[in-house]
Amino acid sequence: MASYATLNNNMQTQCGRQLRTFDRTMLLRVNVYVRGTGVTSYTSGGNYYHRFEYVNASYSVYSNYLYSRIYTGQLIYDQDVQASITSVVRRTVDLIEGRMSNRTVNAYLCHASCHSSCHSSRGRR
Repeated sequence: MASYATLNNNMQTQCGRQLRTFDRTMLLRVNVYVRGTGVTSYTSGGNYYHRFEYVNASYSVYSNYLYSRIYTGQLIYDQDVQASITSVVRRTVDLIEGRMSNRTVNAYLCHASCHSSCHSSRGRR
């Protein structure tokens, strides 16, 4: 029968290995349409990428998330297994949420009429 230390180590390895697979990139496409007359109407856009990952997670982030009554020589009850799984899932969600943060995208627009008058053959004004 495996000891608590062996089971705890196995849990850290298995869970840590799965957490290290969290690597997602989010694409934000920002399109802007400026309405005007004639040549002043145009559409512009840009792509912005944001990466959220935990590929270098330490296995120790799951140390002692195995329920305490699971150890050598004792009966293992279903509620102990459920408590262990619940703790690990909660820990994983917390760790991933900690990696996801707010990001800012700045879009600076120059209206077409401004662009044509400012950059005409006479130079910038």
